Parts: sequence; structure tokens; C-alpha cells
Amino acid sequence: MSGSLRQDRGFPFWLFVIMAVVGGILFFYWGQSNTAATLYELGFDRYRAIEQLAGVPEWLFTAEEAALYDSAQAEAAAWADENPPVKGEYTTDTAGDWFGEAAHLTLEYEYYDRGTGKTVILLHGFEEADAPILWAPWWWEQGYGVLIPTLRGYQEPGETNMTPTTYGVYEEFDIYDLIRALGLTEETVLIHAKGNAAAGALLLAANESLAAAGVDGIIAESVYSDLATLERTLVKKLFKLGDYFVGRLLRSRISNRLGFRADSVDIAAAAAANGGVPVLFIASEQEVFPGAAETATVYDACAARKEMLILTGSYRALGLTSGEEYRAAILDFFGD
Repeated sequence: MSGSLRQDRGFPFWLFVIMAVVGGILFFYWGQSNTAATLYELGFDRYRAIEQLAGVPEWLFTAEEAALYDSAQAEAAAWADENPPVKGEYTTDTAGDWFGEAAHLTLEYEYYDRGTGKTVILLHGFEEADAPILWAPWWWEQGYGVLIPTLRGYQEPGETNMTPTTYGVYEEFDIYDLIRALGLTEETVLIHAKGNAAAGALLLAANESLAAAGVDGIIAESVYSDLATLERTLVKKLFKLGDYFVGRLLRSRISNRLGFRADSVDIAAAAAANGGVPVLFIASEQEVFPGAAETATVYDACAARKEMLILTGSYRALGLTSGEEYRAAILDFFGD
């Protein structure tokens, strides 16, 4: 009888198995969720990603690139000293009005007014926030005023403006607000943009509701084809993980926090809907993330007048390492 009592008080093995299975599932879910949160910060909370990206080779300059970049920065700074800009602010009201999750921001810009009725808006990609000024002296020589705005996610950190970049989704509306704030809708306006900002410019060109911006041409360097593919590539490349679990959690986080679905952001489809704004597509054959093939996909879909230029120079400093070909292509495509 005493042996029977000891057996009744023993911990049931089946219950231990269930607890182990449930614990394993919860631990797995926690790990996948934590990875998705980290990916979200890397991908969207740009101001949190600087240190994490410092060890990723694709985001680092080679010694040659760094030397070229520093030299070009010095030349651009000297030019800016001789041609001081008008500094002002613009508000991102349109995205906030259309999407409840999009913050109404007050962002800064620098405008080097040439007085010619022609302006180029210089926009950087995910990295190199100080890169647009490198192009300013050259565009100035071509007779264009130069407008360099701060984009969402790149303003100085603070309690009220720590907002994410959105891979062109909200930037599309911000570019529209910027053009209207400067009163440039009746002037010739080109957008020279890279990566995420180029995606925003292409989305703007396809949006008939924002046609009042009056954009006359786009130079789109290294643009991605759709956000879902970019997200899957990020999951696979940085974390060597499959897309099903962590990818689904990441897409859920994007939707909940930003108000749009990653698989609804299709830049190639936007290019196909652009019937009137000419686009010069430029990419580097050395580009591995997201890859020159992504830019080519958008080019193939584009319905407007277009050209595609694939250069051999560095992806990170393409305007410097293949500058002569790059500039010649712009002049050939947009020349009078």
C-alpha cells in the first residue's frame, strides 16, 4: 500500500513531456520574435542601427572608397562655403493625413537657389546620409539649383522625432510636401535619389493623386523591386534564417507599427504605373544587396521613357568610382 502511495505521488512523465514541448515552443517563439524585433530595428529604426551595421562588410568603405569620399566631401564643403544655402523647414503633413501611423514631422532642408527655374532634389539611400552634397557642385555647374532635405528617420534624435525610415512608402508623400513647401511645382524639378529614397520618388511618380508635385525626371540609383523580397533577403543574408517564422513575425511588426503591409510595397508595379516621368536607372554590377538585378526588374517594368546603366564601379561610391560614365549618362538622358 505504501508503494502504491509513492507511485501516485510521482510526477507524471506525460505531463513532463507536455511541459517540455510547450517550453520548447515558447522558447522558439521568443527567439524568432526577438530576431524579428532586431531585424525591424536594423531595417526601419535607422538611428538605432548604426553600431550594429558597423560590422557588416556591405556597409563599410574600402580604403580607396574612403579616400575618394573624404576628398569629395572636402570639395563639396568648400563649394557650399562659397554658395551658402537658404535653410528652412518643411512639414510631413500629407503622409500623416493619409496614414494615421505616419507622424507629422518638421524636417529641415538646405536650398542652393540657382535662379534658373530648374532644381534637383538630392536624396540619400539607407546609409551615407551626408552623401547628397557630393553631387551639389556638379548639378550647380549644369545650371540647377540644389535642394537637400533631411528625410524621416535621419533627423537629430530626440523624444519627439525618433521616427523610422519607411523604404519610400511615407517618403513619397514627404517629397511631395517638400516640393510644395518650396513653391517648385511650376519649375523644372529632377529627383536624384538612391535606394529607399529612389523608391519613394518612383512611388510619387506613379501616384496620380500627387501629380501636382510636377516632377519632371528621376535618376534612380540602386532601387529595390518590392519590400517583401527585400525583407526576405535581409532575413536570409544577415541571420541565415528561413522566412516562414521570423519573416511572418517581422511582417506583422511592420504592419502593426507602420500601418502598411510589406508585401503591398511594390516599386516595380509603381514603375509600371508611371506613364509620364522619365527615369534613368543606374546600378553597380558589384552590388550584392539588394543587387543590381533588383534595379533591372524595376527598369523592365517602367512604362515611362527610361534607360538602364550598369556600371563596374563600387556600389558604395558609384558616383566617384564611375563618375565620368555616371555624369555622362545623366547629361545624355536629360540633355536639351
